[in-house]
Amino acid sequence: MKFLRAMLIAFFMLPAVLLAHPAEDLIRQITTDLIGALNSPEAESDNNFVRTKINTDVLPHIDFGTMTKITLGGSQWKEATKDQREALVEEFRELLLNTYTAALDQYSGQQLEILPHTPGENDDKIAVVKTVFDDANVKFPVDYKLKTSKSDRNTWKVYDIEVENVSLVKSYKAEFASQIKKSGVEGLIKTLRDKNSR
Repeated sequence: MKFLRAMLIAFFMLPAVLLAHPAEDLIRQITTDLIGALNSPEAESDNNFVRTKINTDVLPHIDFGTMTKITLGGSQWKEATKDQREALVEEFRELLLNTYTAALDQYSGQQLEILPHTPGENDDKIAVVKTVFDDANVKFPVDYKLKTSKSDRNTWKVYDIEVENVSLVKSYKAEFASQIKKSGVEGLIKTLRDKNSR
């Protein structure tokens, strides 16, 4: 449960500090928008309001193609057809949307401290936003990994989240590999569709 909550830190409130990297600015924008949605009157009167806000204001900033490719594994990704890849990305996106929406029900004022940015190699293409999550005085690290696209170096997207060094996308890797071994890529797509339709 702690891991599930922490995956959504990017959607929780950040302190008002001057940020030193555009990847941090993006995380601030996402959290500000979502906190506003969570605290709005519409969130109480419309059960689909927050889900819609996540879908329109948050998910466009997540690189589901890269996330799905990492989760599936390079060799399986290469062997999948174009249609299968598109279906996998769409179903993985829906799975995370459902997970995020459900986890937001647990939000109760948790705090997030963003740590000073440490420039790394290729800092204009890849960045890690390091934070510390405080959940009822229990603190643990949450790192957000972002990258730019080859066509637009000014647009940053999240492609993984690590909670206490446990990767979100890699946490699905064993599950995906097991399903593919059992019934192939088509079986995995069907499993995800069934799960998302519940």
